[in-house]
Amino acid sequence: MLVVLMVYTGEGYSTLLRLVSDIRFPAIVAGMCAVVYARAFWRARLDTVGYRARANAGWRTLGRTLREFSPLFACMAIYEALHDLTPVLRPDIVDRHLVAIDHAVFGTDVGRWLNDHLGSPTFTSIMTYCYVSYAFAPPVYAGLQYFRGKMDAFRDFSLAIAITAFIGYCGYLLVPAVGPYIFQAQLYPDPLTDWGHGGLLDTLNKMKGSARDAFPSLHTAMTTVVLGLMWRDARRLFWTYLPVALGLYLSTMYLRVHYAVDVAAGFATAALALFLTNRINRWWHDRRPVAVPAQRTTPERETASA
Repeated sequence: MLVVLMVYTGEGYSTLLRLVSDIRFPAIVAGMCAVVYARAFWRARLDTVGYRARANAGWRTLGRTLREFSPLFACMAIYEALHDLTPVLRPDIVDRHLVAIDHAVFGTDVGRWLNDHLGSPTFTSIMTYCYVSYAFAPPVYAGLQYFRGKMDAFRDFSLAIAITAFIGYCGYLLVPAVGPYIFQAQLYPDPLTDWGHGGLLDTLNKMKGSARDAFPSLHTAMTTVVLGLMWRDARRLFWTYLPVALGLYLSTMYLRVHYAVDVAAGFATAALALFLTNRINRWWHDRRPVAVPAQRTTPERETASA
């Protein structure tokens, strides 16, 4: 469907080409491939003899790993393509309705209130750090589960992330919104200092552009999925990451990226994704035939049968 939209609109190609040509993304993938191959090549020395056999073991492991991680790479590529596609497919925006919901619930603009009551260079740096953790926590957690051999946990996580991304991308098209820092620019004449405007946050905003990617907050949704599966499968990691995740939820509004209703929609998206992941995997495992071990015939049984 994405390819059809790209062909129809003529948009999206530029972003995908930038994703491929940008040295950072190929470098990340190449680095991961090198680590996976080297690890498999080294471990193969215990079971195989000869360079060729160990090399083949490394290539097989690398191919399997790329296949397992392909849904996460696809989510990244589709998100990048939507930067160009959403403004073309949905030139109209509905930010005013999201602002109205925030006003009805809280009686104010939450981001403005947070800036006025908590704003400082130090707090901005902390919030930016928490916000950026979104780019690292999901792939790091996925890698930990995969390389520890916890494949059921890894596949649950991969499926949950894919479902979360799909719901989020549908939200971008159904509820096109650019976020407070663009729609309410007049409300924020004061730039966030230090890592904020003029620093790392400006770089992130320029990469984001005017894409309709405010509702729901996928920062909130993805982070909640990570926390939910950490609670189930890696309790110590959950408690380690929880303070950063709580900071991330706050940062989405403090940094003027999302409305409060976007964050609420992100929590709902994560809850639905986790629910569907559990149901889908339960259905998948229940439909798979259970292998019945062959019954060995003992000498006593042969005598009794005779």
